Amino acid sequence: MSDSWQRKTDYGGLAKMRAVGFAIGSKGYIGTGGWGTTEYKEWWEYDPATDSWTQKADFPGNHRYSAAGFAIGAYGYLGTGKNTSFFYDFYRYDPSTNTWLARQNFQGYLRYGAVAFAIGSKGYLGTGWKSSRTVDFWEYDPATNAWTQKANFGGAARLFATGFGLNGKGYLGT
Repeated sequence: MSDSWQRKTDYGGLAKMRAVGFAIGSKGYIGTGGWGTTEYKEWWEYDPATDSWTQKADFPGNHRYSAAGFAIGAYGYLGTGKNTSFFYDFYRYDPSTNTWLARQNFQGYLRYGAVAFAIGSKGYLGTGWKSSRTVDFWEYDPATNAWTQKANFGGAARLFATGFGLNGKGYLGT
């Protein structure tokens, strides 16, 4: 792996901040985002083999920013976030059919700016903001389409953290 950054083709979507993304197989996906009076539902796929972006089916929930997402196997999952309202809905994206499917709503407090990642066959979502920073953490099991509350995050309450799953463990920081 090279230790330098390479600029790739800009995607064709609208410039935005507080978008969400994840990788499935050999492709990356990014969408939603925005701020203030303009939020988006558009969804994009990046193929590094061809250095190209393709617009995909729009996210079916309300337009939002600061949502959370993770990928498990062949699917991506996206939910929470806010615009003038907070959201707890959750959806599964299937890149093979370019379709979204509503899943069990997130069961924790409504929030935005949460961190999310996958470990093995389960997704995890926690921290973020509703009326203050939070530390609660939740596990999503796609096999049962159910959320289970887990132990609270052991660090200080925060929002806009970053996290990832690696070798059977979850890591959260910043």
